Amino acid sequence: MEAHLAADRLRELAHDHSVPGAQLTIQQAGRRRSLCTGVARAGTAEPVTGEMAFAYGSVTKIFTATLVAQLVSEGDLEWDDPVGEYVAEFDGAVDEAFSSVTLRRLLGHTAGLVADHELDDVEESSLVRYTASLATTRTLHEPGHCFSYSNSGYNILGRVIEAVTDMKWQAALENRVLRPLGIDPVFVNGPSAGQRPLADGHAVPPGGGQPARPVGLFLPHSWAPASGLAGSADDLADLAALHLGVHPDSGALLPEEQRAEMAGRLPAADAFGMADGWGMGPAHYASPAGHWLGHDGTVDGGTAHVRWHSASGTAVALTTNATTGTRMWADLVDVLREQGIPVGDHRPGTPAAPALSSGLGRFAGDYRNGDTSFAVRTHHDGATLRLTDATGLTADLTVHADLVFTARRTDTGTAPFSGRFVTDPATGDVTLMQLGGRSARRTTAA
Repeated sequence: MEAHLAADRLRELAHDHSVPGAQLTIQQAGRRRSLCTGVARAGTAEPVTGEMAFAYGSVTKIFTATLVAQLVSEGDLEWDDPVGEYVAEFDGAVDEAFSSVTLRRLLGHTAGLVADHELDDVEESSLVRYTASLATTRTLHEPGHCFSYSNSGYNILGRVIEAVTDMKWQAALENRVLRPLGIDPVFVNGPSAGQRPLADGHAVPPGGGQPARPVGLFLPHSWAPASGLAGSADDLADLAALHLGVHPDSGALLPEEQRAEMAGRLPAADAFGMADGWGMGPAHYASPAGHWLGHDGTVDGGTAHVRWHSASGTAVALTTNATTGTRMWADLVDVLREQGIPVGDHRPGTPAAPALSSGLGRFAGDYRNGDTSFAVRTHHDGATLRLTDATGLTADLTVHADLVFTARRTDTGTAPFSGRFVTDPATGDVTLMQLGGRSARRTTAA
């Protein structure tokens, strides 16, 4: 696609999704194209520039995973070592399953940890105290058994990094990954004086017709290793170049052996609802040209997306400052595929198995992931199932023979979403419910 046409299309997509500002970087065949559109804050004239930082959200995890892989390459860590060998806080864990939590399982979200553990003080930044607090929780499932996306697990990886480097996570990441890649770091809970400009986030009301509204960014300080980094689309392309092995310092910063191990798909990491698989940090995304690696991130008022394709050496990164950035990304993927760049993306399909019309009571019960709880109950004299939670979610479930379900909200007109139930292989009992890549443990049967 010609540069002017690409810029026009990016501007059109941002307008279509009420995104005030965005950055797009495409690296292909040794060439890089960087585009910007819009403004840093709605209602102002400050333009988005290539240097401007956007909050990355969970794309931060790729940077944390890269740093862990560096330490593995240097012999300071081992993929399959129990985390308790590095952090004393796990010694007093209330759940003996914590002894089976390894770096590999944390990196691939198969450790069974709760998704979003928080400290009482959101401004508490100590990862020592965070890890000790998490050790008072119970695991969702046996570590290594299945996938459950966990911010908590990556915060623990930050604590491991601090333990073996004797540096704070931010300092270790800056000195060992960011600066060597030429990235001027921006931490969303860090000092603002003298740092690169940071785009404001925006909420966009559903249905269109209303302007984007600036919103503040809320992130507990102890969640920095999972989602505390900000930067540009160019910075994400630099990270992708490292993983592609085309960065001038790839060999020194991340040897090929560790790059390959990170990219390998973990058998237990069936990332239902989020991706087509997961490695040790990167997610796997299907495309017409085979799988791509990368990650998505969302924050209050913004999104970030990065993909890279090892076979072709192609990388694509998009940053936005609006909640509708995820839909803009999906449309951008379609545009790029039409232009011959078959970017990988996860597109859940329609359940193929027939719907169940009886025996639905086996799925009824209460399900919990940390402080998040769901209730599943039979409805209409047992003919259907209804899902509710404390936020006001109410959805009717259609369960299929492969235990995948389609949920249609009764309280809003939003599009249906999917999930699935997971059974114990030995007993056939329902033990987990998966929604949005997160597993909730069944605590009681109804």
